[in-house]
Amino acid sequence: MTIDEFEKRIKAITADTDFSDIHTSPDFQCDQTGGFPTSLCACFEKGKAWLELNENLLMDRDEMELDYYRQLCADFGIRDCADAGQFNTLLQNLGEDAYNSAYIPEEDESLEMGGM
Repeated sequence: MTIDEFEKRIKAITADTDFSDIHTSPDFQCDQTGGFPTSLCACFEKGKAWLELNENLLMDRDEMELDYYRQLCADFGIRDCADAGQFNTLLQNLGEDAYNSAYIPEEDESLEMGGM
């Protein structure tokens, strides 16, 4: 997928979604983005997740270099992600730093069922 296609798909996912409904992880480094600080974003309501570069670090980079990293995010694509479990699985697939930096603690189902 090209960078333009990727960005259009993200805009379509987020178009009628409140900013507060997009979960953006703390940034982490992973092989997928060549070690460039990245966040995993998810719209659980629409069941989709994608990678975004840490925009705060982009100011001193030229456009050609940035497009290289943006393409790595586009290569990851838009993934299915409807809950914290799927989000954490995506993080695990991205590597140890991703998971350790950004996992979402899941509820212990045995506690919800009265400790059975």
